[in-house]
Amino acid sequence: MKRVLSLIVALMLATSLSLAGCAAEEPVSESEPAAASATVIDLAGREVIVPENVERVVAIGPGALRLVVYAGGAKMVAGIEDIENKPPISRPYILAHPELLELPVIGAGGPDTAPDAERLIGVAPDVIFVGQLADAAAADELQAATGIPVVVLSYGGLGNFDDAVVTSLNVVGTMIGTIERTDEVSAYITDTLADLSARTAGIDDGEKPTAFVGALGFKGMHGLESTQGKYPPFVAIGAKNVAGDLGTPGSVMIDKEKLLEWDPEYLFVDCSGLGLVAEDVAANRALYEGLSAVNDGCVYTQLPFNNYWTNIEVALADAYYAGSVMFPDRFADVDAVAKADEISTFLAGASVYERLTEIYGCGFGAIDLLGNE
Repeated sequence: MKRVLSLIVALMLATSLSLAGCAAEEPVSESEPAAASATVIDLAGREVIVPENVERVVAIGPGALRLVVYAGGAKMVAGIEDIENKPPISRPYILAHPELLELPVIGAGGPDTAPDAERLIGVAPDVIFVGQLADAAAADELQAATGIPVVVLSYGGLGNFDDAVVTSLNVVGTMIGTIERTDEVSAYITDTLADLSARTAGIDDGEKPTAFVGALGFKGMHGLESTQGKYPPFVAIGAKNVAGDLGTPGSVMIDKEKLLEWDPEYLFVDCSGLGLVAEDVAANRALYEGLSAVNDGCVYTQLPFNNYWTNIEVALADAYYAGSVMFPDRFADVDAVAKADEISTFLAGASVYERLTEIYGCGFGAIDLLGNE
């Protein structure tokens, strides 16, 4: 599918070449040649006329800059949102490219803020990539306000390994001249997901252990009651998520008493909320003492991956670690830490596992919530 999408985008660009400002009644002077342009279809379904040769870009909104870095465009970025400077700086694409933090600020950033047209104009990008926060109308409005082509990108659903990522990467790669790189990235993500799925293929659901993940961050930190019915690392390895029947694809808050009813065999805690979980253990120790996973020593930590949308490299690494815990025979050849660094090096450009464990205060490993050891 990704190659078909890539060919479609490439063909669209190749067949849509035109000369800007070539009105018949006002011919262009030979001393001022018209700039070549092309037309792309963005992830909001808009036809956008963009320069044929894009040299400077900005990326605003959740996930947009991450996709540009994955696509090999870090050196083309002309400015960043202020949110990228807010501590803790824990997004792999920034850890791998700290030079981005030296660029001019082009707006506040964040999921609930409006773009700053004046600052965007000030860094003179050839195109503005917008991720997750703009529909077609909002993109048209920003384009009219800046006079700069605005191209909408998307990941699909939060935390999901969606086909929209492949499409977005192909759009970016075709526009900035890195289509070979984005083809490689798309193939890497697709092949990694295939490997994760294949490792647990053939295991009957009745033979799979039950699992729950809690303390997931979503617009802030939360305790154990914050979870996902379709937690992507579990989905990737076909794990049996006890919260899988909640009927919602995104983040959800549950009643902790529900955990006693489910009583999962494995309990995973997101590092971002581990401190809140520890506080809750102190206040509600009896609840945790009633959980089999806690008593059996089957509680493990995971790295946060929802941070201004999905850090794909971290989500994939979490999947390998969860697999190595619940299906040790199927993941016997996997060193989860080494795998995490391999994935982040390929996608973002540097190994970041150690840095992330320093920032969050934990990494992959078993923990004793009751403090008995």
